[in-house]
Amino acid sequence: MSVRTFVALELSDSLKEGILALTEELRLRGVQASWARRPTLHLTLKFLGDVEETSLPEVVAAVARASSCVSSFGFETRALGAFPSPRRPRVLWLGVEPVDELFVLQEAVESELADLGLPREKRRFHPHVTLGRIRDPRAESVQQILDELVAPKERVEVLEVRVMRSTLRPGGAIHELVEAVPLESGLRE
Repeated sequence: MSVRTFVALELSDSLKEGILALTEELRLRGVQASWARRPTLHLTLKFLGDVEETSLPEVVAAVARASSCVSSFGFETRALGAFPSPRRPRVLWLGVEPVDELFVLQEAVESELADLGLPREKRRFHPHVTLGRIRDPRAESVQQILDELVAPKERVEVLEVRVMRSTLRPGGAIHELVEAVPLESGLRE
């Protein structure tokens, strides 16, 4: 049996609360989207798609190898934006500061999983937290609304990398932890 799988970083409870307040403000301003729910808020390092359940231990081992190249680190959230653009929004997001450790970790995860035969992402890594997916592809620009709102700014301490499974349900995806892989503490001799 295959399971929908991804590799992610967890967010703090206070950041999740700030994000939910922001998405409520967007909703009140008339932005119609399928909004992320509290249990599904995270920063994706790699979406794997369907993976055979029997292969999950290999995926966890690959993520553990990738995680060994980076000590615990932090990043800060910052700007709001939309993919592909605020003029033609499909996905609304909260961006994060581009710290070196985040990119090193993401590339190591890509590399280790590619060694297992999982395809590399073709798009450049753009670290973000998905806030919502716009329902109507003809939606008008949200640029003005995004410009008027203040993004929740918080430092996120990254202490582990999570291998997750996602089950799609009519009410939204259910995310379950497969395994948390701790990063080394930043204290090295």
